[in-house]
Amino acid sequence: MTLEQAVERIVPLVSGLADYTARAKQNCNRNSALITWDESAAIYLYSMQTGFFSMLNKALRDENRHVLKPWFAYLKLFITALEKLPSLEIRVWRGVAGNVLSIFIPNSVQTWWSVNSCSTALDVIQAFVGEKGTVFAIDAIHAKDVSAYSVFPQEQEVILMPGTQLRMKSNSFNFENRFFIVDLKEEPSLR
Repeated sequence: MTLEQAVERIVPLVSGLADYTARAKQNCNRNSALITWDESAAIYLYSMQTGFFSMLNKALRDENRHVLKPWFAYLKLFITALEKLPSLEIRVWRGVAGNVLSIFIPNSVQTWWSVNSCSTALDVIQAFVGEKGTVFAIDAIHAKDVSAYSVFPQEQEVILMPGTQLRMKSNSFNFENRFFIVDLKEEPSLR
């Protein structure tokens, strides 16, 4: 399946998607021995600074599963690409604005349904945390390094797949109600 075919049903939902798709096909890594040109372009499209990735993640988190239906073809191409990449057992970092500690209970397991972009470099996530934010320190076991396929290879981006289960390892760290750290460990999945 081509990227153009994969996004056909979501073009009406995402403004500018036809142009983003063409740009992704033109600029993506075409020299991979691991994934096809269209699979590479699917990762590149996800990494572009557009509303595309946030709309995809919103659909993945929506309790109304019918919202996700137009995204199925793209998700198949995207996830097929990610599954072809080696899984990394590595510490990764994710930063989000605001305090999200209230949704975490020590030793509890949470399923993250969205595609979660992380970095192997702690300094990269500073821009995502802002003046008040949460840093996730994640011991991943199935992280996918997409830096060779991303718009921003210098961000050392790795992706945690939709449906990743994470356990909170210990109590969180709260510094002056501005900066929070949550220590998580990816749980093995039934793959």
